[in-house]
Amino acid sequence: MRSWSDSPFPSREELSGVPEGKSISQDNGESRLVYEIKDNPGWLAKLYKRPADAGRISDLQRLVYLPTVMSQADQDLVDRCLAWPTTRLYDGSDLVGVVMAKAPDGFYAPLKALSGWQDPAPLPLDWLMKPADKCAQVGLRRPDLDLRLRAVEELLAVGDLFARHDIVYGDWSYRNALWNQHTGEVFVIDMDSCGIGSREWVESPGWADPLFPDRSRRPTVASDSYKLAVLTVRCLTAQRQDPVDALHALERSTRDASLGGLLRRTLTATRLEDRPKCAELLEAVRRIRGTTASAGPSATSGSRAGADNVTTWVKVGPRAGAGAARPAEATASARPSGTTRAASDASGTEGAAASNVTGSVNLRNRSAARPPASAPEPSPSSAGSVRSGPGPGSASAAGGSGTGATPTPGSVPPTSHTPRPAARSTSRSAARRAAMARGSSGRTAPAAARRPRRHAVTVMLFCALIAALCVARYVLGWI
Repeated sequence: MRSWSDSPFPSREELSGVPEGKSISQDNGESRLVYEIKDNPGWLAKLYKRPADAGRISDLQRLVYLPTVMSQADQDLVDRCLAWPTTRLYDGSDLVGVVMAKAPDGFYAPLKALSGWQDPAPLPLDWLMKPADKCAQVGLRRPDLDLRLRAVEELLAVGDLFARHDIVYGDWSYRNALWNQHTGEVFVIDMDSCGIGSREWVESPGWADPLFPDRSRRPTVASDSYKLAVLTVRCLTAQRQDPVDALHALERSTRDASLGGLLRRTLTATRLEDRPKCAELLEAVRRIRGTTASAGPSATSGSRAGADNVTTWVKVGPRAGAGAARPAEATASARPSGTTRAASDASGTEGAAASNVTGSVNLRNRSAARPPASAPEPSPSSAGSVRSGPGPGSASAAGGSGTGATPTPGSVPPTSHTPRPAARSTSRSAARRAAMARGSSGRTAPAAARRPRRHAVTVMLFCALIAALCVARYVLGWI
C-alpha cells in the first residue's frame, strides 16, 4: 500500500466520515487520540487536542496537495518512506485532525522479554542507537554497517526532498522514524506537524542546534540539516554522545573521509551558509554504498531499484506524407501515481490513411518485464492546481488541456518506411509443389485440384477390371 497515492479519502472530510476503530494511542504529544479507521485497515485518524490555528490550517492544506506537483521519483519516496497527511478532518468549521497511512508490517516486530515474546510493536530508529548485542537479546537482527547505511541513505533522501520543497520537519529524533530490521528502510511519522518555510519551535532533548540557541529563531531547513547530520553519525556509530567525538569511529568503519568531512563541516559551522546541503551528504553515502543516483529534483532515492534504460518519450501517429493532419504535440510529464488521466488530443485522424493513435507515449522506467501502458501519460497539474475526485490520488489539470508552464518532453519520430511486397512466382511447377506441400501438411486441396486426380484413379480401376476379365477368360478356356 502506498502511503499517499492509495488514500481512499478525499482531501477534506468530516469527522463523522472516519468512524473510530481500533485505538492506537491516546494523549500522546499533540494528539488526543489516534485510531485505525473502521472498515479501512491501514489508515489512521489522528485527532488533535485543540483545533488548528490559521497558520496550521494553511500549512496542512499545502502539505496535502504538495505531492501532486512532485516528480514521480519524489512521489515514490513519499509513498514508501513517509506517513504523509492525505486528508484534513473537520468538525464543522474546525480542523480537528488528519488521516495518514499506518506504517507497513515490515516496521513492526515482536520483542523477546523475560515473560516471553511480546506482540509485534513498532520499531523506532532508536534500535540503531543500541549495540548489536542488545538487538540480538530481544530477538532483532544485528544491524551491520550495510543496514545502517541504508537507513541513513533513506533519511537523507527524505531530508533532501524536504529541503527542495522548503518543508521544515523540526523534530528529528530517534522516536519519529521507524526502522525495518530486514531491509534497513525507514518510515518517518508525524509529518502533519511540518511547516512550510519555517515552523513553531520544537526540539527533543540532546538535539540542540548551536546556531539556533534559543526560541527567538524559528526552525528552518538549515536547522533540519544539522539534526540530520547528528542522526547520521549516531545511526552509523550507535554512539549517543557528542557527534563530533564519534566522527573518528565513523571514519574508521566506513573507510571514507569525504562523508566524515561533510558531517564535521555541518556540525561545527559557525554560519548557516557554511553548512553543506543535505544533498551533498546523500551523495557521499551513496558513493559508499555504490548506489549512484542524482540528488536533483528529478531523481532521488525514491527511484526504483535497477533503473530502466528507456528514459524518453516517443511520438506515435500517422506517417509523414500519409495525408493525415499532424496532431498538436501534447505536453506531458511524470504522472502522479493514481491520478486521473488527462484527455488526449483526438485530431489527426482525417483520411483513409490516417492513424488512429496520436500523441506521445512515455517510455520512462519501462522494461521488458513491465510493458508500457497503452495510453499516453497525462499532462500534470500546475503548481497551484487543486485535486478533485475521491482522494489525494486524483488531480485536475487547470484549463483541461495542461496549459501550465511545463516543458514539452522530447519526442522521437518513428522511421517512415514501406514494407516490400513478397515476390510473386509465375512457375506452374512451383505452384504444384506448393499445393503438394500444403496437401502433405494436412490441408485440404482445392476442388479444382481434386478433379484430375479422381479421374485418373477411375481410369486405372477400369483398366484393372478389363485386365482381370481377360485373365479369367484365358484361364477358364484353358481348363
